[in-house]
Parts: sequence; C-alpha cells; structure tokens
Amino acid sequence: MTTVYIYLRSVKADGREALALFDSNRCGAIDNLVTEVPSGTKIIWRPDSCSGIKTIVAIRSKSGKGNIFASEPKKKLLCRGLVLQLAKTATGEEAYYIEYISSQGEKMRIDPYIKIKPPEDHQ
Repeated sequence: MTTVYIYLRSVKADGREALALFDSNRCGAIDNLVTEVPSGTKIIWRPDSCSGIKTIVAIRSKSGKGNIFASEPKKKLLCRGLVLQLAKTATGEEAYYIEYISSQGEKMRIDPYIKIKPPEDHQ
C-alpha cells in the first residue's frame, strides 16, 4: 500500500495569507496543488513543522461524496493531521477544500485537487 503525505504551511504570498502545500511526490504549490496518486493510496495531510497552522478544521470534497472522497478524511489518535484511505477502484480527479485556523486565529479555506493516475502510470 502506498502512502502519500501532503504537508501544509501557512505563508504570506502577494501580501495575503496563503497555504503552501507540498507532497511526498516532490510536488508543491501555493493554494492549488494537484496531487497525483495511484488508487488504493493512503493520503495523510499534516501541518509542516513551524507551519503557522493552529488546527486543520476540515478536509472535504467540494462536490460532496465523490469517487475519490467516498468518505471524509479522519483524525487519528495523537496525529495532528487527517487520513484518507482511497478505494482500490477510485478513478478520476476531484476538487476538495482544506479549512484551517492559522496561528493568528484566522480561519482560511483553499481548494486543491486529488488526481488518480491511470494504472499504466503507476510505478
């Protein structure tokens, strides 16, 4: 089973609060990361060290329950992040949102994507 981590860090970009995201696939972006994973992957979102994030409030599909987000990511005991186990039959691409509280107490929301790689692209 593959595990992909998505690390979150609150940053200033163009004079505004933004979210830097980077994953264990070595991809990164400000506010709009597209993470490509094989079906059946476990995805773990967690604040980076010195992230400027007080807490992750929610991670949810923008369209409700979809193919990739068949369930909501869950908080695990003693873990600052959230975990989602993708179904082995998951396909396609899905927009989702991350709500978090910055260390300054500001509630923020950003909208990245999860994309399932076709089986021939799995390594």
